[in-house]
Amino acid sequence: MMLDFLSERPTEKTTKYLLIFSFPLLIITASAVMYLLKSSNFPGTLNETQLGFNGEYIKSCFSRMSDEDMSIFIIANILDYAFMIAYGIFFFSLALTLTRKLKEGSIWKKIGYSISIFGITAACCDGIENIFLLMMASNPVNFPNWWAIGHSCFALAKFIQMYIAVGGIILIALVMVLSRLTKRNVDKGGL
Repeated sequence: MMLDFLSERPTEKTTKYLLIFSFPLLIITASAVMYLLKSSNFPGTLNETQLGFNGEYIKSCFSRMSDEDMSIFIIANILDYAFMIAYGIFFFSLALTLTRKLKEGSIWKKIGYSISIFGITAACCDGIENIFLLMMASNPVNFPNWWAIGHSCFALAKFIQMYIAVGGIILIALVMVLSRLTKRNVDKGGL
């Protein structure tokens, strides 16, 4: 399979360090970004901005913000790149750590390697989404409406991949628990 190199690279030690490093970074950057976005007084909602495909709505939100609010909003979205790095590494290393514990050659192992990649690709889509958002914020009243469509397309791709990553991680964890319970019952002569 194309992703079999993930069975050895990055090394287990490196993967463990990535997981340990990314979790506190995830918490810190998420908290900072949420605080700054709240402080910016951006009046839009997630559904109407990131998934709204509507430039006029975003322009109306920006028009209600002061210059200071807009500066804070831009800083929050620049800091969001640190959050993207944190969650991309966290989802990747967590999925990879769990996947490497699965039975060699199993379908779940192949699925797990794919799931680990979704953490990274979600963060990449988020980064492109933010490029569109920062371009819109740099010209808040006159940006072309297609920028909002590009922004929403990458936001949608990001969310789909994040949900696949999180759902996949939960599924892999359940498979691990069920296989251990089954093995324990077999070892005890139960099944």
